[in-house]
Amino acid sequence: MSAFDILKAREVTRLCHFTKLQSLTHIISSESGVLASNSIRPDIKNLTDKARYDGELDYVCCTVEYPNSWFLQKAMDNDAGTIFRDWLTLYVDLNILKLKAAKFCPCNASTEWGKYITDDVNALFANPVRCKKEFYREPNMLSCCPTDGQAEILIKDSIPRAYIIGIAIGNEDVAGRIYAMLKTCGVRQIPIYVAPDVLTPSWNNMIKKGQRPSETMRVWPEGE
Repeated sequence: MSAFDILKAREVTRLCHFTKLQSLTHIISSESGVLASNSIRPDIKNLTDKARYDGELDYVCCTVEYPNSWFLQKAMDNDAGTIFRDWLTLYVDLNILKLKAAKFCPCNASTEWGKYITDDVNALFANPVRCKKEFYREPNMLSCCPTDGQAEILIKDSIPRAYIIGIAIGNEDVAGRIYAMLKTCGVRQIPIYVAPDVLTPSWNNMIKKGQRPSETMRVWPEGE
């Protein structure tokens, strides 16, 4: 079975990639969408993970079903003194795996300098996952979620804009700003979700109990 088929069988609905709000204009204004760090022009480069200890600079880091909210929280804390502090999560169509080459890591891909990156997508759902630490699946855990919430799928080169199927943010204020950006760029068809629990690690305890965090799609009246 292909990686796509394996993930579909586990009822995975999406991949996730988080980024700064200030980067969204560059992402949605181009059909190329999200670019791997080696492909980003120096004048617009604003890397989320400047170190990239995994060494995979030709790949875009994604997680499965929910974002790496631990790393996101760390990135937000490190941004405490900057002007542009808002972050968001892009939902990525699983069909990207039919278009692009991918690598997989059952834990954070930067762990021990990329030591655990593999070609086997099944490694994400092993029980236990043995990387630098051991992770075990809970009996009621959602089948779509990897054993370690920081597991990653690395997508070769880029995630084209057409494969962005949603944007998750933490509050209504940011939702309004994103809507204005989408409208300006003529891509209003991308749904916006207000999902505060998705952007924090609190979702991890929920999915271990077989529960999903709340996600509310923001709907604007016709004509706005």
